[in-house]
Amino acid sequence: MSDTSQTPWQARLRGVLSFDDPDPERTLTNFRYVVANVNEDALKVWADLWNEMSPSVTPGGMVLPEMSKGFVPPGGWPEFLEKFWLLKHYLDYVQRFCSESAATRFREPSRQE
Repeated sequence: MSDTSQTPWQARLRGVLSFDDPDPERTLTNFRYVVANVNEDALKVWADLWNEMSPSVTPGGMVLPEMSKGFVPPGGWPEFLEKFWLLKHYLDYVQRFCSESAATRFREPSRQE
């Protein structure tokens, strides 16, 4: 019988992270893979945002005078802001994932007999 108390992503992570596996080194390795994957996605979004802004900013971070006229993202504001929210989502996920213990997040619900 399947446990419906877990969300689909929790069930998937439980399988990926092998919390039933008694080897803590393997569990930690899997945890690092998951966090690294989410972090890689966050860095890609950041790179997209930077690429949209980079024509108006020097490599040292100085804003060029043309920015005083106002910044308009090449893909438009909706797409630009969507990327910001996606970046926030990835960073929130990594923060939550790293700040909660695996035992707390993925422990089996208590069964009353």
